[in-house]
Amino acid sequence: MKYTVTVNRTEVVIDLPGVSKTAFDAVSELIDQNLARKKSKNRDVIKDAFLTALRTCLTANPSDLWHHVVYRRYLELLPKHRLQDADQSWKRASGEALEMAIEEIYAPVLAEHNVRIQVLVGKPKKAAALAEMGIDEVVGSDKLDVALYIDDSNQIFGGVHVKASLAERITDDVPCSREMMRKGFFSPMWTLDVKSFPPPNPEPLVNRGELGTPTAPSEKRRYVEPHGSFDHLFSANTRSVPSADVTPSGKRVVRLDLAAQPDLFAREVIARAALFLERGRAAVPPPDQPE
Repeated sequence: MKYTVTVNRTEVVIDLPGVSKTAFDAVSELIDQNLARKKSKNRDVIKDAFLTALRTCLTANPSDLWHHVVYRRYLELLPKHRLQDADQSWKRASGEALEMAIEEIYAPVLAEHNVRIQVLVGKPKKAAALAEMGIDEVVGSDKLDVALYIDDSNQIFGGVHVKASLAERITDDVPCSREMMRKGFFSPMWTLDVKSFPPPNPEPLVNRGELGTPTAPSEKRRYVEPHGSFDHLFSANTRSVPSADVTPSGKRVVRLDLAAQPDLFAREVIARAALFLERGRAAVPPPDQPE
């Protein structure tokens, strides 16, 4: 599907492979209907729209679905129902919406392996998870988004740093991630790596993300490959270029296929949970990196 938007007084045609007009209209209608319900939370509206888009557009780029379908239609439809600034509403609600969507995507497949993925909503839950890992006095109380537990024993073995866009100051997550890894806990980043540029960019609104390539890396990629600040960066933007098989830090950029579960992120989580049980606590990374 292709559709036209106006940005900076310039019409731009957005190409959305894998998205049909029927699916686009269905997601738009869902956003419209849910916003019309006074008791529905903005984060739930965004989360449900994204999950519906993923289910109905299996071959589309998930990052494009978030950026060009859910985001744009939410901004257009919110003023029709609520006296809120649409841009500010998105900034406040979309972060938790993505975390909740990730929980719903991965919970069923991880549960089969005695793993629970849980969004840490609110500072008390975030602080409790950091305290359980013994790093609460070292990092800020709100520096973890999603926790990973061995389900039957309720033992934490890691946490996920979630970013729709790598423009969201990933430097803020680095100290927490490094401390988690130093203590032996699993600390990956999961991202949609959303980034496009408006006209007069030569490729206006093409959502290429911010990672660059292994041979021409961005500063964001350097957090992973040479510096090893996270236990891999998992990107659901199909335009992200994966790392080479070997990197200086042993940590890699990994491209995900959300439609094929368990994907590489889920498989890595399952491997780390098994290692935790084998060793009795989070320890060194498993020998095999994601392929």
